[in-house]
Amino acid sequence: MKEKLNRGEKWAYVYNGYVKHPGRVSFLRFCDVVFTLVASAATAITVVWFLQKFGLGKYAYFGFLSMLLCFAIAYLMKRRTEFKLTDLFQSAFYLEYRWVNYEIQRKGITMSEENVRDRAGLSFAHKLRNAENHRVFWRYVKAMAKSKKVPPEMFEVY
Repeated sequence: MKEKLNRGEKWAYVYNGYVKHPGRVSFLRFCDVVFTLVASAATAITVVWFLQKFGLGKYAYFGFLSMLLCFAIAYLMKRRTEFKLTDLFQSAFYLEYRWVNYEIQRKGITMSEENVRDRAGLSFAHKLRNAENHRVFWRYVKAMAKSKKVPPEMFEVY
């Protein structure tokens, strides 16, 4: 996570279960591909069946073109979900970042931006791990991302 933060890349928290058992990620990727193939094939078969039922059997190749369309739609849906998840995690992280920055400023500690970001990243990961242990992970992340709370006095001009 620290490397991705330093490079300015999007990132997401990884469940402890996936870190301890990396085979689960491969299994989920496999299931994703199988589900996409099965859904696309079922759509193509349905389109071909409808075309044959209504006497348009010579246009049956449209059914197989619909399979390609389903692949494209599934890919776009997957990418959209990935972007939404990373944006959700980033919004939640920057709430934590503002709070850590506020606490450091309130105590009068001089700290570089990089150290503040590292401290916020560690605090955020700790809070997410704690939420995961209490089985409220997604509810916690969504609440943090939706929260527009700004620490008191953070942006006040004296």
